[in-house]
Amino acid sequence: MVANARWQMRRLDPPGTRALNSTGTRAVDLAITALVLSVAAMAWFGWGQAQPPSGWSPVLTAGSIISIAVALLSGAVSWRRCRHEEASMHDPAVRRAYWRIVGTEVATCLLGVVVLGVAGQTGFLAAWILLVVGVHFLPLGRVFRITELYAAGIVVSVIAVAAAITGAATSVAPSTVAGAGGGLVCLIAALFCLRRSRTATPVEGGS
Repeated sequence: MVANARWQMRRLDPPGTRALNSTGTRAVDLAITALVLSVAAMAWFGWGQAQPPSGWSPVLTAGSIISIAVALLSGAVSWRRCRHEEASMHDPAVRRAYWRIVGTEVATCLLGVVVLGVAGQTGFLAAWILLVVGVHFLPLGRVFRITELYAAGIVVSVIAVAAAITGAATSVAPSTVAGAGGGLVCLIAALFCLRRSRTATPVEGGS
């Protein structure tokens, strides 16, 4: 027992070990997801700056700055984890599922760009893309077994619908609601993923 404790203090994870949290999710997947979500949060906060109401710009800027800080920390944790662990994307089946989901997401986003452009409703583009992003989080959550993606997907989808309704009924641009709401949800989800990735324990032969 003492020797095992000393071993854990000397090394994060030995080569070939997969660090798992209590739900069986790989820590390296959580760290990479935190990185992706924090970068997405930064992008959404930036999009929210397109037509912000008076007084919103400082808040959105602060959100972008915090997202950058979380992205840097997530990147450091991802790099450290990747040195000792194998991400799920090394599995061909996971990789195929991932690219199918992302490919469908991109195609659906582009379809919305075309339809909204032809209809002269490009102001709703942010709401549409946020909705697609939210929906695509759900199958990704299943593939990588990351519960934060389920929650983020549902909340982001609701915000996307709210952004569209707000844009149609008020003078507030859909990009403001989608940007601020999408950025906040992605940032919170990134923080939860990052926290879980840092508290995972190594398990030999985990999956």
